[in-house]
Parts: sequence; C-alpha cells; structure tokens
Amino acid sequence: MRMLPLAMWLTVASGCADSAQRAAENAANAESQLAAGDVEAARKSIREAITERDDVAAYYILLGRIELRAQRLTSAFNAYSMALDLQADNPEILQAIAELGLQTGRVREADDAADRLLLLMPGATQAMLVKGFIAIDDGRPADARKMASDILALNPRDEGGIILLARLDALDGKTDDALKAVDDAIASGSATPALNVTRLEIYRLQGDEKRMKAILPDLLKAMDQNDDYVLDYANLLYKTGEIAAARSEVVKAMGRSPNDREFLAKLVQLWLEYDRRPLSDAQLQYISGSGTRAQQVILARFYLDAGEYDKAKRLISGLFDEHVLDGQALMARIMLAQGDKKNAYQLARRVLAADARNEDALLVRAARSLAERNPDRAIEDANVVVSDSPENYLGYVELARAYIAKGQDIRARQTFERGMDFLPQSFQLADAYRAFLLSVGDRQRAVTLDQDVAMAKPSSVRAWAIYSRTCSQYGDALCAAKAEAGLGRARKSYLVDDPPGTPRRRGLFARISPEKICATTGGVCTGS
Repeated sequence: MRMLPLAMWLTVASGCADSAQRAAENAANAESQLAAGDVEAARKSIREAITERDDVAAYYILLGRIELRAQRLTSAFNAYSMALDLQADNPEILQAIAELGLQTGRVREADDAADRLLLLMPGATQAMLVKGFIAIDDGRPADARKMASDILALNPRDEGGIILLARLDALDGKTDDALKAVDDAIASGSATPALNVTRLEIYRLQGDEKRMKAILPDLLKAMDQNDDYVLDYANLLYKTGEIAAARSEVVKAMGRSPNDREFLAKLVQLWLEYDRRPLSDAQLQYISGSGTRAQQVILARFYLDAGEYDKAKRLISGLFDEHVLDGQALMARIMLAQGDKKNAYQLARRVLAADARNEDALLVRAARSLAERNPDRAIEDANVVVSDSPENYLGYVELARAYIAKGQDIRARQTFERGMDFLPQSFQLADAYRAFLLSVGDRQRAVTLDQDVAMAKPSSVRAWAIYSRTCSQYGDALCAAKAEAGLGRARKSYLVDDPPGTPRRRGLFARISPEKICATTGGVCTGS
C-alpha cells in the first residue's frame, strides 16, 4: 500500500485540528448568544460549527435547544434526531425526541424514544408521560391510566402525572374529580401554564364560560400572549355576546403580530363567524396610514368580500399610490366590483405586464374574458389562481363560472368539489357551490354540502344554522333533527375550530373536547 508523505499527513492533521477548533469556537459563541437571548445569532453560529464538524452530537443538541427557544418544534425535533444518530444512548436526546415527537405528530418516533429511555432509566417519568398521552390518542385509556399511576407512585406531586390522570378522569366524565386534582396541585404552589391549561380545558368541557373568562387573561400573560389562546379568548368573548371586548382583544392582537399573515387570516375567519364590522372608522384610518402591508391587504380583501368597497379602497389607497403591485391589483378588483370596468381592466393589464401570475389581476382578467364570452381564456387564468393560491376560494369560483359558461356543468361541479376538499370550512365557496347546485336541481348535494361544512366547523353556530335552514328547505325530518342537535352542541361549544387536517395538540396542552371524548370511546358524536 502506498503511504502518504509525512508532510501531507501533518497538513491533513493540522486541517482537522483547525476545523475542530473553529467548530468549538462557534459552538461556544452559540451558547453565549443563546444565554443572552439572541436566538438568530445562536442559530447561525451553531450551524457554522456543524458545517465545520457534522459528527459531534453536542452541536446538534445545542441546535435543538436553540430551536426550542424559538418555538420551532419541528426543527428542534430534526436537530435532536441528527444527534440521536451520533449518540443513541443519550437521555437528553431521547427525552427530547419523545416529547417533541408527541407534539409534532411523529408519534412512532416518540413512542420508540420513550421505550429506549425507559430501558436506560426505568424511573423516567417524562417517558412514562409521553407513553400515557400516546395511549390516550390510541384509545387505550387503561394503559394511559397505568402510566399515570406509575408516575404518581414515584412522585405523588408530579405535575405531568397529575395532568395525565386529570385528563383521563375528564375523558371518563369525572370532571369534578379532574378539576379537584388540578386545583389541589395549583393550590400547593404549582400554578404552571400546563396546569392552568388543563383547568381551562376542564372548564371548557363543563361549558363554564364564566370561569373560562376568569382564567384566560392570566393564562395569556403567563404564555406570552400565545396566538392560539388569544384566538380562544376572542372567540369566547364573541360567542358570549361581549362584542366590544372581543374587538378590543383582536385589535391588541393585530398590534402584536402586524406582519403575521397566518394569524391575520385566522382573525378574518373569526370575523366571518361573528362580526362583519370589527373595526371602527378611526381604526381603519390608522391601519390605512400606519398599518403593515399584510394588514392592509388582508383586511382590504375581507371588506371587499363583505361588499364594503369604500373601506377596502381606503385600506389600500396608500399601496396604490405607491405603485405597489398587490395594492394596484386589489384596487382593480375593487373597481370591478364597483362597476368601473374600464379602469379595472386597464389597471389589471398593467399589473399583469409586470407580474403575469398576480392572482387578483388574473381574477379581473378572467371576469373580463367571461364578460367578452371568452371562457377558454378565463379558464386559463383561473387555473393559474387555483394552482398558485389554492387557499383563495375565488379561484375555484371563477374557474367554475368559466366551465358553466362553456356548458360544462360536470367540470364546474368537479371544480367546486376540488375547492371544498381544500377549503372545507369556507362559507364563501359553499355559498357559490350551493347556488350552482340549486340551479341544476341537485338539492340532495346542496343538503350534504352544508352538512359537510357544519361537520368541518362543529363549534360554528353559523355553519349549523345554515345546515338547519337547508334541511328545512330541501331535506327531511332526520336531516332537520341532525342539524338541530348540532346547532345545540355548537351553542355550548367554546372551541375555535381548526381546519380539518390541522395537526392536533397532544400532551400537556391538548384539548379535552366533546369530539375527543367521542373518538376515545369509539363513537362519533359530531353530526351524529
């Protein structure tokens, strides 16, 4: 075998040493930056360390801690998984994968990590807790209860064990026992967010709106105004008739998350349920002048859909004047809605010359094509909107209208069905589809369509009321009975309905809802 010259070996060794040194320095910097609260800098430093040395488990562990601090749970799970490949018997890694896997839906990996941790450390209560929550999800309450008992046998004051047992009691209908266990733990000085969330979920299960209102403000403070619970609180206020208080919470939330498009979209869904005029003229004026682009565009679309054209125009007037394409395209839609076709068409054409796939401008051009009896061009443009922006219900509506104009009702129906599969909670899309179904005489599908929407929004009084009305017009007595039963449950449900397919919360912060109880006991309650 040919040997490398000594000088070359020394060079390679020196390079390796230099790389290890640079990696260690970057990792040390990352630890210091994380301790100082500079998460972005810490992430950058530790990634540089990993670039230098990708075979050091400690670096991936540190990256996992950084991602945890940033609340990027999936990224944290991935970091710890890389660490596990390098160090399979590290208890911190196994515990992190067990807990994060549970929270991110990687249940198989969570269960496997918990088993491995229990082999290393038979008294690892966190691993038992993970297995207990997995057993609840799998419909194995006896196994979950055994885990709770084992945890509490090791430590009667273990928070996780108390919560696991309380949730099991609540699922069994013993809400008073569950609440007493949580209250006793809190009274002993353990007023943690997890215990308070469990208390909140028991109140929710009991339909106790007063105690929910009492606990949510303090819970929001303790959880740094967590978006999910902000929406939860605003929904509760709206549903119990405290409109002014709900609007106040929403405005404060918009101020805290001015550029969070996902959160703003969720607020719009809340307004579609409860409040078509959520903002005062003064608030609209402020957002028009000083709001973020995300606020202006999303709110303008909301008011445009509501037929409040002047408000929509006011919100994007600044973007329009600054020649921002999104503002100009949305202004074209507003002009079209107001009947100013000539200027709408001209403006949309200018936008598309700069951005050929702008969804609002394409919708205007598709409408023009239909007006000019050119459905093929409308189909082409609407297909782009559906492809690029599948969350925009208008793409499906415009595409279906084009197929109808061509006499292709079957394709129109397929388009609507495709849209409802992607947007099962959309009132606007369901309204358009229902109108089409009734125009072709398909009353049966009109009834099942509104049932589908109600099932996708089990806590929505509006959804069940629409279904009830459709049943009374086109359904039978059984249909009407189902709708009234669903409406009664919705009136007492204080949940914010997540879109179908949303990963559900698991573990210490999971919901305890009537739907969850029905699933756990093998039944299907909603809509039954």
